[in-house]
Amino acid sequence: MEASILRAVSDERVVDVLRMIEDKLYETGLLVAVTGNPGADVTIAFVQMIMGKKEVVALVAEVSTDQPFDTSSSHWDPLRHYVVEKYVSLQKALPEPLRERLLDCPGPLVVVNGSRIC
Repeated sequence: MEASILRAVSDERVVDVLRMIEDKLYETGLLVAVTGNPGADVTIAFVQMIMGKKEVVALVAEVSTDQPFDTSSSHWDPLRHYVVEKYVSLQKALPEPLRERLLDCPGPLVVVNGSRIC
């Protein structure tokens, strides 16, 4: 794993951007709309994971809910698209060298209660 990517994803400015997206998911009600659960939680972060046979750092929206949920990826598309839109918009405030290190990170992936949905 490239050290510059790991430094970039842990940079305070990147973490702040991801927290802003989390806040917006709560404020807009989109998280409740998708999960059907007003008590659902979401954490958006860059996470090291294995994809195929390669270790990568991916942007992940980790959702926790204590309600039954739809496992079809299309059901979660609004959440995924919202995260993409907000991330693209908010990352413009990051310094270009930092943004460039994050360009090759896959995602956002949606994980619900530990299971990857899309």
